[in-house]
Amino acid sequence: MANKTYRLFFCVFLMGIAPSLVFGQSKNDKTVVGKVGNQEVTYAELKKNYSSGSSEEPTLEDLESFLPIYLDYKAKLLAAKDQGYYEDSAMVAEHESYVKQAAYAYWLENEIKPAAFDEFKKRAEMELKTYHILVAVGPNAPQQQVDAAISKLKQARKEISDGVPLDEVNEKYSTVRGGSSMGGDIPWISVGRTVQEFEDVVYGLEVGEISEPFKTQFGYHIVLLQDKRERRPARLVNHIFVRGTGDSTAYDKIHSAYDALEEGKPWNLVLNQFTEDGASKRSNGRIGWVSYRQNFAMNFVEAVVSQDPSEPYSEPVKTNYGYHIFKIDSVETYASEKDRNQALMEQLNDTPYFEESNQFVVEFLQKQFNAEKHLGNEDLYKKWIVAFDTAVISTLPEPAGLEDETVYSFKGKKYTIEDYHDFIQNTYGKRKANAYRSNLLDEFARKVVDDNIIEMTLAKYPDFEKQSESYLNGLVVYNINEKNVWSPATVDSTRLRSIYEDNINKYQYPERPFYYLMTSRHDSTLTKAKDFVNNGGSPDSVKVRINRIGVSVDSTTNFTQEPFDRLGEMDIDSFSETFEYNNIRGIFWLEDRLPARNMTFDEAFNRILAEFQPQREKEWLLQLRDKYKVKVYVKKLRKAFDKDA
Repeated sequence: MANKTYRLFFCVFLMGIAPSLVFGQSKNDKTVVGKVGNQEVTYAELKKNYSSGSSEEPTLEDLESFLPIYLDYKAKLLAAKDQGYYEDSAMVAEHESYVKQAAYAYWLENEIKPAAFDEFKKRAEMELKTYHILVAVGPNAPQQQVDAAISKLKQARKEISDGVPLDEVNEKYSTVRGGSSMGGDIPWISVGRTVQEFEDVVYGLEVGEISEPFKTQFGYHIVLLQDKRERRPARLVNHIFVRGTGDSTAYDKIHSAYDALEEGKPWNLVLNQFTEDGASKRSNGRIGWVSYRQNFAMNFVEAVVSQDPSEPYSEPVKTNYGYHIFKIDSVETYASEKDRNQALMEQLNDTPYFEESNQFVVEFLQKQFNAEKHLGNEDLYKKWIVAFDTAVISTLPEPAGLEDETVYSFKGKKYTIEDYHDFIQNTYGKRKANAYRSNLLDEFARKVVDDNIIEMTLAKYPDFEKQSESYLNGLVVYNINEKNVWSPATVDSTRLRSIYEDNINKYQYPERPFYYLMTSRHDSTLTKAKDFVNNGGSPDSVKVRINRIGVSVDSTTNFTQEPFDRLGEMDIDSFSETFEYNNIRGIFWLEDRLPARNMTFDEAFNRILAEFQPQREKEWLLQLRDKYKVKVYVKKLRKAFDKDA
């Protein structure tokens, strides 16, 4: 356990996961407190790299303990460099993979999330009332169909501007699906309630303004912003509920409940007598927070937010669900701006259009750096490649006459059809030419961003290079530790065998049960197994003779936990009682009790290795300290610390 903890410490410390504490400047910062080879370690460097998981400055005792550990770390870096770890191809590839993923995280945390939050917070102040016309168009629709949809929407926009009633325009132009129009009136919405493309458009409109046609996952829209108001805070709501009926029964029942409340009867008694909402009944009618962010029917939300929260309960209200009497327990408020920001950030993370993913970062960078797909040239390439029909893509020639045409632009650089063709051949070379699809250009565009993201991150965030270097150092030190301390492949097995032979009585198996575990979903199947064995059948044959039963055979030194604790009390050649095991039924057959015995060297190997590792590391560190002339200047450290106090 101690060795595991020690190893975990190095993974955390060396890979830079734990943040270093950077303290104020001191006149003693240049004091040399240690030396490794030709490298001097100053008091400032030691403090900067000290990490205790606390925001408090380290004590002298902390620094004295940390100094030899840090110097050993520096010695391991020199050893790794001398032994070629920094040039190892696997190490370089692993480091690049980490740095690339870290680059995505840098953009997300330092650029995208703050900008998204600022916009989200601004939009969260308002609620919008909209009306839209929607023409459904599939994601891979031909351009002719897209053009036709946009043309219809432009005509619809003109008619709305000319004063034609909205419902009439909707009926004329919106796609009908399942007997209902896909367009029409949209009740009040708040931030995060719709897809991003729709929200981006409507929050950019003035009241009374109609958008130009735009695309979402549902098709092409135009939208009219009918009204705008300050956001109404969420309400924590309880209710008494009666389902709607085709006659006056429900109306009469909810008013009877209301009359009972008016007569002074307690809420909980009236609730238990009248409500038909079994789920909320168990929690005093509680249905939770209600606002325009939740997926409740809009007339239900409107009914809730229109209630006066100072009243003990509302009058009966009818919604899509039936009849309600509402009791507002609380109105959303925040103790501080910090609390409000935290709540808004949680809401942002839950929105359908904010993702902590590489693709999300790619899309942001494409917008940020004016990425452009040159679809006309891509169409030329498509016609060229599909003309080869069933030919395998890897066998195709270069697209003569097209190779210099631009198919994609990003960050001021143009990528040609030749670049694109190379990507298609390298990635999909085994496919046939007629299997080409235009969406492969999106994949190529993502790869362009992915190939450039490390360079872009270094240019944008200079500190990112330090994180990259920190991880590389941690990676090589982890691997040199693996070789010299942890790996069984590089240990001196002769020494381990000598330890084993000198302490052979230390490595023993105690007496232990040797058992069969039989499992099934049905007790009747286990009964058949019992009968079979009790009548002379071999436990080894149970699985062959009886269907739908699992049989495993093993011995254990740990029979203190359920269900293995039964083994300690059982007689040899007997069955246990039936028990639950991994959500099915099980029984034990105790075959024998194996006598205590010494382990063989192979059986004891891992245990001996674990016990030997501290000595192994100590000897290795002594070699490193000698080779790289490690010097620890404790007196200078104490003097610098005293002056720094």
